[in-house]
Amino acid sequence: MEKKCFVALLMVVVMMCACWTGAGADEEHKIYTSRDYWYSLLDDGTVEIARYYGNAEKLTIPDTLGGKKVTSIGSGAFLWCDSLTSVIIPDSVTTIGNWAFQKCHSLNNIIIPDSVTTIGNWAFSECDSLTNVTIPDSVTTIGNWAFSECNSLTNVTISDSVSTIGYSTFSNCSALTSITIPDSVITIGDSAFYECDSLTSITIPDSVATIGYHSFDNCPNLTLTVPRNSYAAEYAKTNNIPYTYPDVNDWLNN
Repeated sequence: MEKKCFVALLMVVVMMCACWTGAGADEEHKIYTSRDYWYSLLDDGTVEIARYYGNAEKLTIPDTLGGKKVTSIGSGAFLWCDSLTSVIIPDSVTTIGNWAFQKCHSLNNIIIPDSVTTIGNWAFSECDSLTNVTIPDSVTTIGNWAFSECNSLTNVTISDSVSTIGYSTFSNCSALTSITIPDSVITIGDSAFYECDSLTSITIPDSVATIGYHSFDNCPNLTLTVPRNSYAAEYAKTNNIPYTYPDVNDWLNN
């Protein structure tokens, strides 16, 4: 009941904000409704979903609303939608906003299409039932805390288009055991894998030039696989993180 009240309050706040900004505003600043969605028009005439207020378990998000193409899932659009277990995002969508699916505690399956380029901060944070995630080839940046506290997440596939893994992106993912960072990644943010206490293996490529503070702290079982003479190797050595070369017969012990 408390969660439902929170969602109801959130929806009221969104509507109040929309009304406040909409007085005398242009068409794209107004809030519209269609089916179980509130939405707004973006500057390019496409649609951003502002809020879903249905109670479906398995949901296919429409690619059009009001006859306009849906290109963005707005901030908090599906926040705390506890009924959702499965979501298919249409290939018209390019942006998944901040908090878009945060606290969808029953969500165990999400299909992110190749059209998506941006996954926002906290986008899937605290989705406790989510077990598998594939980041498609179109995504370049995974936002801060995007998958933090996804406690059932065991398998993550990151495409070779991603260049930045944000601050605390996978922090507190207690079921995650291994992950391979693709050659496209340049930056791994602060606390990116903080307190992933089941994590045993991360493969880091030579492309990585920056690893933030505490990125692998409180990962007691972790061994990094790193290239010889790489930034990642120096980082591991400096921070006393166990590491090895890709050749399993070559270990660095000093």
